[in-house]
Amino acid sequence: MNIFQIALNNLKRRKIKMLFLMLGLVVGVATVVGILNIIEAMHVDLGDRIDEFGANAILLPRSEEIHYGNTVISDLAFDVQKLTMEDVPKIYSSSVAEYINIVSPKLVGAVEIGDQKALMVGVETRQEFTQKPWFSLQQQMGIGPGEKVGDLALMDIPEDGLIVGSSAAEALGVKTGDLLMINEQTFKVFGLLNKLGSEEDGLVYGNLAVVQDLLNRPQELSMIEISAYCNSCPIEEIAMGLEDALPNSRAIPMRQAALFREETIQQFSVFGFALAGTVLLVAALVVFITMLSSVNERKREIGIFRAIGFRRIHIMQVIFLEAGIVSFLGGLTGYFLGSFIAIYAGPYLVQIQGGFSLQLQLLLPAVVLSVGLALLSSVYPALKAVKLDPAEALRFI
Repeated sequence: MNIFQIALNNLKRRKIKMLFLMLGLVVGVATVVGILNIIEAMHVDLGDRIDEFGANAILLPRSEEIHYGNTVISDLAFDVQKLTMEDVPKIYSSSVAEYINIVSPKLVGAVEIGDQKALMVGVETRQEFTQKPWFSLQQQMGIGPGEKVGDLALMDIPEDGLIVGSSAAEALGVKTGDLLMINEQTFKVFGLLNKLGSEEDGLVYGNLAVVQDLLNRPQELSMIEISAYCNSCPIEEIAMGLEDALPNSRAIPMRQAALFREETIQQFSVFGFALAGTVLLVAALVVFITMLSSVNERKREIGIFRAIGFRRIHIMQVIFLEAGIVSFLGGLTGYFLGSFIAIYAGPYLVQIQGGFSLQLQLLLPAVVLSVGLALLSSVYPALKAVKLDPAEALRFI
């Protein structure tokens, strides 16, 4: 009878104890695999949400300076490299085009509204308001009392329609449906924005082409805000690719959004790995106690093996082989159980939109983790077994 057969026979005789040992490993490995799957899905989902909504890169002309929110742009009258509508297609044909999600060109300029001056922003309304979903209307033209205000990103705003920030509406004393005379042209207030507590409250938004004509700056742009998918690449690389495609511009990466995503994901990862580490520690203790108990119960058997000529190395091989067989099966079972839990329960546990998929690249690490954990936890029980004196062990017969 060889060592492998001895190990199998021992496992068959101690089915309940070995199943308990395997259960501990299955729970530990399943927890690690499930958490890794969920963290990866959260990484992708959270990154997509942040990248999809809100600019994380901005293109400016190389020598302009106008104040738009917290961003500074220039308006010098000499030797200005301008951005135009012709630059927008270049973004989609750049080396980083695959990462580009939303491109929102805009023109910013001062206008006269009645006897007051205001800052007007020409935008492509669907792109602008899709990029900034925190914009919402308190009033909308054509909506009566008690009726639901529509989603800005889905609206077709008339060419002569304006969206007015809350502070600008208060200063101008206007409400939805009012007519405004701007630079001798008549516009109608399509809707009023809810208060944001930022510079946007003081802006007046109009359709880009109309504002370009109004300011006598046809095809010209002050800036282009870009939402880019950058889960797998630094936002700085996207900025460099954009500058290569548009030499007349300088690209500024908005690090705040990227850092926020990275910090949030890191917090989830730390929690997940801490939980996985705790479960693995419990699994290691289960293996250790089970194998130590098995050695104590088999003193007579070990004494017989030693008496008939088995060496210490053979006894260690039997114990490690038993642990290896059980842990291999435990690793496989834990991998599939953890993946199953992540795929079917993950979306409900963490409330994310992204789908889960079977990550085959985790199969080998899961098995190696299970086997390695079991063998490491079996070292002391194996050493205790080989240190048994054969004559002393035979007293248990």
